[in-house]
Amino acid sequence: MATKDITDLQVCLAVETCRLNKFREWPYDLLAEQTGQHTKVCYRAMQRAAKRGYLDYGVSLRTAWLTNKGLELLKEKP
Repeated sequence: MATKDITDLQVCLAVETCRLNKFREWPYDLLAEQTGQHTKVCYRAMQRAAKRGYLDYGVSLRTAWLTNKGLELLKEKP
């Protein structure tokens, strides 16, 4: 189980899904359900995506939103 097993696209999809659902569930919990990884691993993947410029956040990473770069990544998905 490693952070590298979770793609930036998966993180962006989870963040956007949670945002559209008004954060009834946290993105790292949704990622954990989808990937079978521990929530700490999923949170680390969110940190990595933020560092790469796909996410931005204010006080807490769990209420992150997609940057323009993150939105472009979603548009490019197959």
